[in-house]
Amino acid sequence: LRTLAEALHEPTALAVLTSDGEEIQYTASAAAGRVLTVHITVGTRLPAPATALGRTLLADTTPALSDVRSQGYALVDEELESGVRSLAVPVRDRTGRAVAALSVTTHAARRTLEDCVQTLLPALRSTADLIQTDLRTASRFTPVPAHPGGGPARTHGPGGADERRRGDPV
Repeated sequence: LRTLAEALHEPTALAVLTSDGEEIQYTASAAAGRVLTVHITVGTRLPAPATALGRTLLADTTPALSDVRSQGYALVDEELESGVRSLAVPVRDRTGRAVAALSVTTHAARRTLEDCVQTLLPALRSTADLIQTDLRTASRFTPVPAHPGGGPARTHGPGGADERRRGDPV
C-alpha cells in the first residue's frame, strides 16, 4: 500500500466487509505526502453502500451494483464527503470471492473522473493483483497446529516410546 501511495501521491487503503455486510472496516492504510489529504485510521467503519470500497465488496451479491461488477471497480464522486473522490477494486481469494477491497482517494480539485480511471485504476489493479498473488500463495500452505498441552514437542523413538528432541528442556 505504501508503494502505491508513494507512486500516486494519494492515500490508499484496504478494507473488508463486516460480518453483517452493512459496513466496511479499514484494515490497512498508507498516507500520502500532501498537505490536504484524507486520512482514515485502521479500524474505522463506514456504511458499505456509501463508499467505493463497500460497493466493490457488495457488487457480487447486489443486483443494483451490476455496473460495478461488470467494470471491476467502483468510483464514488463526492458522495460521502464533498471534494473527495474514491476509486476501489476487489481483492479476490483463489476461489474468486472478493475478500477485501483496495482503494485510492483523491481530492476532486486534483483529478478529474477521467484521470482517476485512466491513471489511478491501472496502478490500483496492479497492486490488487500483487496482493491476490500473495493470498493465493499463502492459501496453499496448511497451518501447523501448536503441540497439544503446550509442552515441548515430542517424537516417537525407535521403540515407539516418546523421547524429547535434542535441545528440548527436560
